[in-house]
Amino acid sequence: MVLYLYVAVFLTRIGFGSITILFPLYLQAPSYVIGVILALYPMSEAGSALPIGRLADRFSRKKLHIIGMILITILTAAIGFTRNLLNVSVLHAMMGVSAAITAVTSLTLLGDATKLTNRGKQMGGFDLANLGGYGLGFGVGGLLVNSYADRLSYAFWVTAGLFLFAGILAAKFLVEPVRVWELKQPKIRQRRIGGKIRPVIPVWIAQTVILGMYFLLPKAFRDSSSSIPVTRDTLIFLGVLGGLFALGAIVFGHISDKIGRTRIMVVGALGELGFLLLFGWSVPGGGFVKYELLLWPMFFLASAIAPAILAYVGDISGKAKRGSANALYSIVLSIGLAIGNIIGGFVAALGIQMIFYVGAGILFPSILATSTLLRRRQ
Repeated sequence: MVLYLYVAVFLTRIGFGSITILFPLYLQAPSYVIGVILALYPMSEAGSALPIGRLADRFSRKKLHIIGMILITILTAAIGFTRNLLNVSVLHAMMGVSAAITAVTSLTLLGDATKLTNRGKQMGGFDLANLGGYGLGFGVGGLLVNSYADRLSYAFWVTAGLFLFAGILAAKFLVEPVRVWELKQPKIRQRRIGGKIRPVIPVWIAQTVILGMYFLLPKAFRDSSSSIPVTRDTLIFLGVLGGLFALGAIVFGHISDKIGRTRIMVVGALGELGFLLLFGWSVPGGGFVKYELLLWPMFFLASAIAPAILAYVGDISGKAKRGSANALYSIVLSIGLAIGNIIGGFVAALGIQMIFYVGAGILFPSILATSTLLRRRQ
């Protein structure tokens, strides 16, 4: 079942990533209108995540997940039948709700199926599937645009087919590690998680904002192509970065199972801070390749943040409130990405270095805030 959850998240994020590429070409509208329509998705995901999390604690996790997959499939296919801006806006906003359903239930089921001793490693796999799906989705979207240049509605139907396949897998392979009716028994202790989750929020939000800013990197690199040569060494450097980040999600998730979540999270944040500062300083002219032996380990450390936080949320929430706690994942991710996209759009115009410097300026005070809150809690 854990393998299915990875596959489901991976396929779902491929679909959403490809749709991000398809929308600007599919809709006949000015850029600012398309931007507003795209923003409806994360806004509705963030707004619906908490009610969905509470519903996951009171209703079958599996049934709710399957409902979400069915809804995604229908909505994506429906977009292929219309280019009316109002219709597409409503459909895309509803897709945000369906995304919240699948993300919250996936994390809740994964938390139910894992234990304190292996949850970090499993959450590392989830984070890898999530981000890897988005990245591949952008490539798939570009491929679909080229394949169906004159019939973009077909691209949405192909994407809907991905969602349908994931939904069929859900019906076949998902089980309920925790029966919801069991959570209503008096013996189940209702944990208070507010005070425990508050210390990790600053680093968590900063990380998602920086991730949202990273979405502007392709455009920033393209605009700086004259000063940053695309050489074999540059491609190798970037390829190794991606491989290390993927490996680190699993490795540091496993390490967090042994020595603690928050400790690994702070170490990862410090690694990312060093990477942002050094890369930003060395990026002109492709000079960052000279510091690869420093940048690679720092980026490797940065991959520790997400799995440590997700495992920590699973640890502190308990069975009875795991859905509500994991709703924060969709809320923080959606808000952070939206803010990061906005900030990145402004600072990218000032040069690629500013993306990394501003990211460091956001991350540094968040590390101080999280460290202070953690010390006070002890």
